[in-house]
Amino acid sequence: MNRFISDEPIRLQMIKDIFLETNNQSLNILIQIGVKDGDDAALIKYSEQDSLVVASDFIRGSEFYLFELGYLDYFDIGYYLIVANLSDIAAMGATPLALTTIIRYRNEMTDEQFNQIVRGIKAAADFFNVQIIGGDIGSHSANVLAATALGMVKTENALLRRGVRNDDLLCVTGKIGLPITALIYFKEVKPLNPGFLLSIEEENKILLSWQRPVARIEEGLLLSENKLANACQDISDGLKATIQQMSELNNQTFTIYADRLPIDETTKKLAYFLNVDPVKIAVSASVDFELMFTLSPHNQKLCSALFANKGCKFSVIGEVNKVNKNILVDSNGNEMELPGVVWKQQTGDYLKQIINRMN
Repeated sequence: MNRFISDEPIRLQMIKDIFLETNNQSLNILIQIGVKDGDDAALIKYSEQDSLVVASDFIRGSEFYLFELGYLDYFDIGYYLIVANLSDIAAMGATPLALTTIIRYRNEMTDEQFNQIVRGIKAAADFFNVQIIGGDIGSHSANVLAATALGMVKTENALLRRGVRNDDLLCVTGKIGLPITALIYFKEVKPLNPGFLLSIEEENKILLSWQRPVARIEEGLLLSENKLANACQDISDGLKATIQQMSELNNQTFTIYADRLPIDETTKKLAYFLNVDPVKIAVSASVDFELMFTLSPHNQKLCSALFANKGCKFSVIGEVNKVNKNILVDSNGNEMELPGVVWKQQTGDYLKQIINRMN
């Protein structure tokens, strides 16, 4: 019996291979984007112009490092569940409509803990103006939190991972690396290095990236409705993984500039203490619910104006290159491989790999 255990990218390819073994033509007329495309969500055409957007995601919830360490509570993981699913809707440039949720719980979960999960779910749904329309609850051998998000988009405006053009700029919304900064700090640094502490304000900032993450719905709509982005996906696997995924899917490679990456000063402060390149931390397996997208240089000024008008931000971090490999250019102009650790559903402690602290 074959007991080999592959990482996530290999198993995703297995899924594609299996579903491509058959071809239901009548169904494919309706499905614009599905399993084989590997996008953030599926597109199901329901009229001549419009498509339903469907995305599903599971979160580790009570098995998050920060939950186990006491920095997240049940309300926080309920809130996080909704944002994780809405982020995939945002990445398609769609308007979110509603969600269904699954809450399966160990017998040890108290009524108050269950209540807090549901309150967190409702708070996030209210914040993003979407409805919870149903789902499933029940006891189980483990706590399982999952959801399915529904949205709608003009089919021709949908943002896809495919579509990168030869002269495109590579862009990202917001800041990158705050969630991975929180993990490293609270798990690997604060308990072991009493001489180094971030301020209360800095600790709160990095914790908020987990407690109240933001799905970039407004930014996705700006990109889709104004037909600005040629390709787009969220970076919930971290920036390095997302760059690799978009590169492979489009058969294009990118040059990234270190001094253009929107890295928070808190991440830099932690990196300097650890004697680690801040870029290595910020681009690693961080669950940044930001959007990475490509943009024609001719649309950069318009995109900047539209984002500014809505109080949104994005950074141009690089461009498509012609050297057939993804490279990072540091502040001194040196070219190198993009550093960092890619998220592949690791069972080991990938945080130690990032900060070079292997046992």
